[in-house]
Amino acid sequence: MLGLGPRALQWLGAGALVTLLGVLIKYAGWTWLLAGYSESTSPVPDEVVRDIAGNTVLRIGIALLGVGALAAVTDLPSSVGPVVAAVVVLAVARLIYRLNTWSPQNS
Repeated sequence: MLGLGPRALQWLGAGALVTLLGVLIKYAGWTWLLAGYSESTSPVPDEVVRDIAGNTVLRIGIALLGVGALAAVTDLPSSVGPVVAAVVVLAVARLIYRLNTWSPQNS
């Protein structure tokens, strides 16, 4: 049954917002949206942070849009929320790890 019920709208709204934030981080350079990041004190160049963090936030946003689209066509089990939350935590942990272990490439 195709319908935009409240759960589907919540998932789609959250996905749209997170996707927009990812676009702003990656393409507009709004790294100030990242908590605890300061371009002046970070050893990682701003372009690298924009790329890594922007991609991560974009992936999370697109995944949320996918869950919202799935919720629009079917009834999702109640376990979807905790599973999505676990995936987001793992993606953020990967982001933090990648930024903390970044080293410049020798060319």
